[in-house]
Amino acid sequence: MGAINGHEGKVMLGSVVVAEITEWSISGFEMGTLETTAFGDTVRKYMPDNTGEPGTISFSGNYDPTDTDGQEAIATLCKNGTTTTDLYLYPNADNFWRVGSGGEIVVTKAHAITLPRNGLGSISFEGKVSGAWMELVS
Repeated sequence: MGAINGHEGKVMLGSVVVAEITEWSISGFEMGTLETTAFGDTVRKYMPDNTGEPGTISFSGNYDPTDTDGQEAIATLCKNGTTTTDLYLYPNADNFWRVGSGGEIVVTKAHAITLPRNGLGSISFEGKVSGAWMELVS
């Protein structure tokens, strides 16, 4: 795929484009560790605990209170404590990231709105990936 720019990026909830999103990120997968340092060691030692942390996702953009199928629908997931498997992060028109099989996304933050006096209102969302890591679909 090579280097890309975010011009063609988008966030979708199911088949609906979430309006006005300008940025998204995935924190990445992190392998857990167990410390194995013993008495007398001068440098800490670790081993994998074979329990990975699938990370978080976040996205933000311009606040659009009329986007009931996108921004408001994601806020409702958060409010109701409902998980989702159909949140897609597109870097371009041909590829997207989704939670892997058996996983889900717990929306942990929604309606984080900033409204400056001299500028556009912004909104941000966050989610915790659970049960599988994010995978790129080409």
